[in-house]
Amino acid sequence: MRGGSILKIFIVTAVLITGCEPTPQPIELGSDQCAYCRMMITEQEFGSQVLNKQGRSFKFDSVECMAAFDLTDEQVEVHSKWVPDFLNRDTWLLAEEARYLHSETLRSPMGMYLSAYGSREDAERMKEEYGGSILSYEEVRSLVREEWLSGNRNNHMHH
Repeated sequence: MRGGSILKIFIVTAVLITGCEPTPQPIELGSDQCAYCRMMITEQEFGSQVLNKQGRSFKFDSVECMAAFDLTDEQVEVHSKWVPDFLNRDTWLLAEEARYLHSETLRSPMGMYLSAYGSREDAERMKEEYGGSILSYEEVRSLVREEWLSGNRNNHMHH
């Protein structure tokens, strides 16, 4: 076997190994639509996504739309859920590892006032400035279930 053939085998193997793990996709602001409410995604600091096991990205205009999708869509085989770090918008965070600020002085696209942070310290700093409470992803899901999906806040229900 010649050196070129070995290199080709190595490259194909590397692509196959790294290509198997779904990763967050770029959100095209102003053209991608929310998979839950169908609104145009226009704010990078809130645009979230769910990746299924086949690598397809379901994009959302807000954390609350992603949580509502997570709670209501049983057909998608979820691989991972991703949110942008509000303080570093090009950084994707696993939804379950992020911390969320629920502050009525920091509005999100669907009006549930949720923003995501890479650390509790970052969320605490933002809480000092904007007030509110710090939540885990499970607490975000509970909030969305209780205040949005139950009908207590019908003005948010666009689905």
